[in-house]
Amino acid sequence: MKKLTFLLVLISLFITNGTAWGEPTRRGLNPEAMEELVDSGVTKYTGEFTPVASTDVGDGWVKHTFDPDGGGGPICIAGTPFSAFSKDNDSDNLLIMLQGGGACWQDFYFCNILAEDQEPPPPPVGIWADSFDTGSEIIPNPIGDWSIVYMPYCDGSVFSGDNDVVDANFPFGPVRFHRGLRNVTAGIDLAKSMFPRANRIMVAGSSAGGAGAAAFAPFLARFAYGNTKKITVFNDAGPVAINLLDVPAIQARAADWDFGKFYPASCTECDDQGQATAIIQWRLDNDSTIREAFYSTDGDATNRFFLKVPTQEMYRALIVSEHGKLHDAHPNRYQRFIRSGDDSHTALQTDLFYLGEADGVPLDVWTGDFLIPRPLWIDIVEDFVPLP
Repeated sequence: MKKLTFLLVLISLFITNGTAWGEPTRRGLNPEAMEELVDSGVTKYTGEFTPVASTDVGDGWVKHTFDPDGGGGPICIAGTPFSAFSKDNDSDNLLIMLQGGGACWQDFYFCNILAEDQEPPPPPVGIWADSFDTGSEIIPNPIGDWSIVYMPYCDGSVFSGDNDVVDANFPFGPVRFHRGLRNVTAGIDLAKSMFPRANRIMVAGSSAGGAGAAAFAPFLARFAYGNTKKITVFNDAGPVAINLLDVPAIQARAADWDFGKFYPASCTECDDQGQATAIIQWRLDNDSTIREAFYSTDGDATNRFFLKVPTQEMYRALIVSEHGKLHDAHPNRYQRFIRSGDDSHTALQTDLFYLGEADGVPLDVWTGDFLIPRPLWIDIVEDFVPLP
């Protein structure tokens, strides 16, 4: 069945690309990588889930609720229903946005539990505002007119898990349902059904959502939309890089979330006990047109808490080094925007999207250059400035 599914996917992608059998695809993800991802199970839930209800919730947003299917469908960590949201702005450009909200693993329970806690419409700030008034000028939002699919985060496994864990200590029930892959697959299938003709797609996420957007979600978007579509990734403060000295937490996440089984066979650096940046490297190596952006401050207090990194200097060294390897390997398709002297966390959904600058470049301008793309979209890592 897997081989048949892969064959159908290849036929679809070759038709989309206008290529004939025996001719290599010239854009996007190469056929060998596609086959590896299918074999690994990344696409195992594609086409499995459709909403059982769609409800207008105001301001253009539609709530799409999925059937928990007795626990077999998309669900949140405590077994409650998962919902995603869409907003049709009559655009060929599509934002697929993954919300953040911490993480949960054995005896560490700092994650959002309910999808209902993150329902839109979000406050009209950052990317959710049409523009930003500085008091002296009106700054337009570079993605203010894009159509949107928005996914609350409630699986505890940064949209990447696929496991159920019996846990008597979990305060919200006897079992933790880490269904991140099901939830994000359902959301991307929803995007394809709602916006089938989207031509430019940005898979983005903040915090835990940023980590999810940098993991398996771009592969699912590529399978859904094909190789001729312009797909970009914006990771807003999802560290991806981890503190390798925090061995108990690393082992607990790997066991509880069970994401390592989805790594493709040829990704020899991919290891659920190692740096998760390896899957980004593999994607950039195998998808010839995808481009990816990473935003962070070098003193991010939230990420330092989750990763058990005590100082700004240590966190800066971690993210600059690990994400720097990706930039060095693909200098035109992976760029960083790292601000120094600040311990704030995310930016896309805050006023920092307009007010945050690195080396004098505003983040909204850098994002606009990223989306076009323009030559001014460059790698920016500010010189070290100590936290106040």
